[in-house]
Amino acid sequence: MINGRNKYNTNGYDHDLQLLNKIYFTSINCLRRYGRRRLCIPCFFFVILCFNLQILNRKPNVHEEHIDRSVPCNQSSIRKHFMNNLRPEELFTQNLSQSSFTYEISNENFCSLSVPHALIFVISKSTNFGSRNAIRRTWGDFTQLNSVEKFANLKLKLLFLIDIDAMFIQNINLEQSLYHDLVQVRLPQHYSLSTYRDMAILDWTETYCSQALLTIKSDDDVFLNMYLVANVLTYIITNTTISTEKIECKHVENLNSMAVIYGFKFQHAHVVRHAADLAPEEARYIITDNEYPCTHYPDFMSGFGYIINRNARLKLLCAFFRHQKSFHLSDVYITGILAEYLNIQRQHLRFKISYESADECVVFFNQKNAYACASSLHYKEQTSSLLKDVYIFERFYTYWKRVHQNQRLFINYDSFF
Repeated sequence: MINGRNKYNTNGYDHDLQLLNKIYFTSINCLRRYGRRRLCIPCFFFVILCFNLQILNRKPNVHEEHIDRSVPCNQSSIRKHFMNNLRPEELFTQNLSQSSFTYEISNENFCSLSVPHALIFVISKSTNFGSRNAIRRTWGDFTQLNSVEKFANLKLKLLFLIDIDAMFIQNINLEQSLYHDLVQVRLPQHYSLSTYRDMAILDWTETYCSQALLTIKSDDDVFLNMYLVANVLTYIITNTTISTEKIECKHVENLNSMAVIYGFKFQHAHVVRHAADLAPEEARYIITDNEYPCTHYPDFMSGFGYIINRNARLKLLCAFFRHQKSFHLSDVYITGILAEYLNIQRQHLRFKISYESADECVVFFNQKNAYACASSLHYKEQTSSLLKDVYIFERFYTYWKRVHQNQRLFINYDSFF
C-alpha cells in the first residue's frame, strides 16, 4: 500500500485469455456482417498468428505453475520463492549464509548495568542530529513517564541506529561521548540496505542486550506517544510468556505459540508493478514478479513503532542468517514475508497512526488511541542547520506538551486488541 493506492498488474495470462475472446467474437461478427469469408478469414488467421507469437515470446516464470498469484503469498509460496523450498525446521539446521553484523560503534556495554524490559531503536541518518536531540528531550526522556505509578517499574532504554557518513565521523564520535546512545552498523554495498539495517536492530539486541523482552523499531521523524507505548508494553509483559533463555536455532521452532509482533497491521496490501501515478520518491515500491511473485503482501506492520518480542526476534534472526534471497521493503520483509514463513503471530493494536506530512500532530494527539505521528521535519528548508534544529525541537516540544496534557486519556486506555 502506497498512500492508499492499489497499483498492480493482473496475471499476464488473464490478459491473453481476454485477447483470445476478443479475436473470437470479432471474427464471428465479421462473418455475420459481411458473409464473405475471403475478407474475414485471412484477417482472422493473421491475428491468431500475432497472438501465438506473443505467447511464445512471453518469458516463463518458474513460480507460475506452483504459486497462486491472486492472493497474498502464504508459507508454502514463500518457502518456494525465498527459501529454496525448505521448511523452517529444515532451514534452521543449515549453515549460515549471511556474515555476522559488524559495528563501527557497537555500544556493547549499553545494557551491562541495567537490562530494560523494552529497547526502543530509532533509525536515524548521521546528519539528523537535530531530530535525535529533539527526541532525547521529549518523548525519549522517560523521567516523567516513570513518575506515573502504573509505569514506575517499567524499564525502557533508547538507542539510535545510524549510518556511516565520512563527513560526520567527528561529530558522531562527539555525540556518542556526550549521550552514549548511538549504534553505528557497517552496511554492505550489495545488500538491501533498509532490510539489513532493520535486521541489525534485532541482531544488536540479541547480541548485547539479549535479556530485553521486547524490541521496538521507529524512525527519527516519528513522534511516539510514550504513555500509550508504556501502557501496551506493561500489558504485554504482564500477560504473556516470553523466553529469556539462550536458545539455539535448531530448537527455536519450539517457540511457535509465543512469537508475536505487535503493531498497526496492514492487510491485503497490493503489490505495485508499474510506475503509473507514483511520485519519483516512491519508485522503490515498484516490485517485479521475480522479486515477489504474488499480487498481495502478507499482513505486515507499520514501521512507525512495531514491537517484537524476544521469541519472534530469535526466529527472525535464525531465518535471516540462513537464506540469501532478501527483499528491499524492510517492513514488508521482516514483519510480513519472514513472519508469515515462520508462523509468527502479527497482533494488530487498535491504535491510530498519522501519516500526514502537514504537521497536524497536535490535533492528532487529542485522540485517546493516538499512537504515532509522522512529521515533515526533514523536508523543512532552512537557511542553516542550526535554524532547522531549533525548528525541529520546537515542533517536537509542542507535540510533547499536548501528549503530556492528555496523559490520562492514554494511561487509562485498555482496548489494545
